[in-house]
Amino acid sequence: MKPIHILCTAFILTLAGFAAQAQDVNVVKFDKLQQLRNSDSDTLYVVNFWATWCGPCIKEMPYFEAVNKQYQNQPVRVILVSMDAKKDLEKVKTFMQRRNIASDVWLLDETDANTWIDKLEPKWSGAIPATILFNNKREQYYFVEKELKQDELQNLVLKFKP
Repeated sequence: MKPIHILCTAFILTLAGFAAQAQDVNVVKFDKLQQLRNSDSDTLYVVNFWATWCGPCIKEMPYFEAVNKQYQNQPVRVILVSMDAKKDLEKVKTFMQRRNIASDVWLLDETDANTWIDKLEPKWSGAIPATILFNNKREQYYFVEKELKQDELQNLVLKFKP
């Protein structure tokens, strides 16, 4: 009987570990973001900067998730870049799991925004939400520093998608 109990406990721990890994949040440095920004693929990248503590960011997140789902088999890639602190990684993971987010999620591990924001977008004050849509192969680029409405985001994607 004891081995069954141990086996059940191990099975439960395995399932708990699997559930905890359901939503992966990649911790990245600015270099990774810059590499993406310089990509020459014929893909429309929809990169949204947000944080768990930002009300407007949370409000628009379902719109990005809808775009991710709608264009999942097309050259459109949604990346949600969390501006939360690296120490809050578990909070971000839990946040994403509770909302069943399937989009790629990155947590930007940079403490001094002044060192990288102008390199990414000189017009960006650093306020969030902010979104960049780009396809370098087609020389398409659009930046917006505000909360997007669902129809605004859909129209932008339709305008720029390959």
